[in-house]
Amino acid sequence: MNFDEINEQLFNLPKVELHCHLELAFRTSTMLEWALEDGLEIESDKDFAREFLVLEPMADLPTVLNKFLHTRDRLSSLERIERLAFEACEDMYLKSNVRILELRYAPSFTLDVFPHFGVEKLHEAIMKGCARAEMMYPMAVGLICLLQRIKPHKENMYWCDFAIAHKGEILAVDLADNEVDYPPEQFATIFDKAKAAGLGITIHAGEPALPEAPKNILTSLDYLHADRIGHGVQAIHDEKVIRRLVDEKIPLELCPTSNWLTKAVPNLESHPLKQLMDLGVRTTINSDDPGVMGITLMDEYQIAHNILSLSIDDLKQCNSWAAEVSFIPQEKKNKVWL
Repeated sequence: MNFDEINEQLFNLPKVELHCHLELAFRTSTMLEWALEDGLEIESDKDFAREFLVLEPMADLPTVLNKFLHTRDRLSSLERIERLAFEACEDMYLKSNVRILELRYAPSFTLDVFPHFGVEKLHEAIMKGCARAEMMYPMAVGLICLLQRIKPHKENMYWCDFAIAHKGEILAVDLADNEVDYPPEQFATIFDKAKAAGLGITIHAGEPALPEAPKNILTSLDYLHADRIGHGVQAIHDEKVIRRLVDEKIPLELCPTSNWLTKAVPNLESHPLKQLMDLGVRTTINSDDPGVMGITLMDEYQIAHNILSLSIDDLKQCNSWAAEVSFIPQEKKNKVWL
């Protein structure tokens, strides 16, 4: 089978995307348009990459975070936010054949700079963009409210309450940012409340290549009631963690390119996606930050197949698991999923 035939086969697989940060899922042409409108001096692709993209393993975290902030600062109107949401959905379908899509966003991230939007209007703009895509394409879209570890406990409880108040439009809550300096235990009361209210829970845990990272997966299961683990790539280094994931059927939201760019793994060839799957862990394949990383979910499938040696049947299994554990209501998923 030649390259084009393999790509066609990979594209034709209906896909599920569980782990995508909306704020970082921009379309390159749109972000360039906004940057120029805002007066930034972007005269070449190199200029754009310097300001907005992460294409090589991170030199240091501050450099990368600055690029995230440059992206966030372009979200300066509700019209732009609605367009961002629509295009993120549209590109998922047109470029990668995604049928079930979950987008996570942190209200606090955008409102830190544009508080005048108000969270209700911000949320409404995102909902409008997603709904427009659902009307145009055979896809089901759901939203996850992301809490930032770096924010005070009181503020994160506020966002939990916001998610609960919008249950149905918001399907789940997530916890992200620096898991090393902000371990999961201190957020237990917040996620107790979210779980009691019936929200799904996914937690960024076990991402950085540090000895304590696998423990954060166990803590997220025991204290935060995690239904799914975002990344969790370091589970491969701890048999106890793998046993828990297998026994409790906890899926990992793996993101190969992101895990390489953040130095969670030293190179793509060493990503443990296939090893974890072979050990019985429910692995799913996701893009994380497709805009800022210059990728699509199709790129991740090409990596999984061509570099990590997942067969087409393996990829179908990953999607089957992902469809099953998606927080989107089953009735809605059934309309777009075979």
